Amino acid sequence: MAHQVVLARLGLLSAVLDMPVAEGERVLYLAMDRPPQIARVFARRVLPADRRHLAERLIFWTGPLPASLDREPNLLAEMAEAHRADTVVIDSLKDVVGKLTDDEAGLAYNNARQRLLRSGTQLLELHHQRKSGGDSKRGERPVLDRVYGSAWFTAGAGSVLFLAGAAGDPIVKLHQLKTVTGDVGPLSVVHDHTRGTSTVEAALDPAAILAAAPQGMTARELACRLTGEADPDRSDIEKARRRLESLVKAGRATRQDGTTGGTGGGQQTRDRSTVRHIAAVS
Repeated sequence: MAHQVVLARLGLLSAVLDMPVAEGERVLYLAMDRPPQIARVFARRVLPADRRHLAERLIFWTGPLPASLDREPNLLAEMAEAHRADTVVIDSLKDVVGKLTDDEAGLAYNNARQRLLRSGTQLLELHHQRKSGGDSKRGERPVLDRVYGSAWFTAGAGSVLFLAGAAGDPIVKLHQLKTVTGDVGPLSVVHDHTRGTSTVEAALDPAAILAAAPQGMTARELACRLTGEADPDRSDIEKARRRLESLVKAGRATRQDGTTGGTGGGQQTRDRSTVRHIAAVS
């Protein structure tokens, strides 16, 4: 996923998971966690014609940094400036912080992060979750404290995405645990491990779900489909409502406003797709 965002920042992809990515100038990729493996994985998406382009705009730093970022909080911003990078990728956090569970180290790292962000540089950090305990339910919705280590790692982050799944799974679940301007997910993401691509499973695409519903859908009905729960909570319904509103604004759906109760009872607001759903019959 990180590599696809990097390629989009470098102008070789226009979108990741059907969401547009603004093109940047130069990416500094701190490849500290098994650099040869990172290089092999990254190479899946790189065509021979792209190599010159990447050589000019992508900088790979392999191996450990000169010092941990919790001890040298200026180092991250200085490295970005030295390489003229407007995007930095840290792969991964465990390799730049002395002790992940120590709040002092977490606070010091957050200082390093904020000094970089103050310059306008974008930052993508890769990290891992806590190991599941015996009382953890498989498939339960993750929360911020599932992220391993000091709370400063999530407290100082602008957005937190959580990928749930086992190593090598072709389909994983993407949750946004912390948002900036709009909600993303939950999404079922299909990984093509051969090509290094990720796509949103069509079955959970709100536009596709709405197009397959001739009578349209309410926000609650869409929330049920997206979460797989018969009784979705209020936040999930609100997320579904915002997604339907986005489709209406984009001209991909029309809205029939609801009515209050009366002799015939009230009606919920219902949205219908403007795209004709044509099924092939053989």
